[in-house]
Amino acid sequence: ICAAMTTEKVEWSPTFDTELRLVDGEHQALVIRLNGLIEQLTAGAPTAQWLPALDGLIQHVADHFAHEERVMENISYSDYIPHRDIHRQLLKEVAQFRQELNPDEPIKDTLATIRFLKFWVLRHVVQEDMKIKKFVYSGVYDIESD
Repeated sequence: ICAAMTTEKVEWSPTFDTELRLVDGEHQALVIRLNGLIEQLTAGAPTAQWLPALDGLIQHVADHFAHEERVMENISYSDYIPHRDIHRQLLKEVAQFRQELNPDEPIKDTLATIRFLKFWVLRHVVQEDMKIKKFVYSGVYDIESD
């Protein structure tokens, strides 16, 4: 069964590496924060207790996106605008999710909450940021000699 469909923590994988040190460091910190949140959720912590961790994760993601957008601008990344728009959409999704949480009520579905958060974080790291890596390295390894 896929780890994304369970309450298991996310294990960092070399396949997540973009080879951009700042970006990878922030991605690893996101996974650590996500795992801390998963731990609290699976332990059945009251909503009011784990909400600060969620807020911290959301803030960290927002800061990361801002850094990443500066990196994309600096390297003249060709898909900057669509990538930035994905960042905005992801932040909008999580803001809506967060707004629906009441600190005084338990969450309705722990597994669905964990699944949403994993997908929210990992979809971006694995799918979108690998495109930046590909752009950075395009032409580097496939140069033909005359």
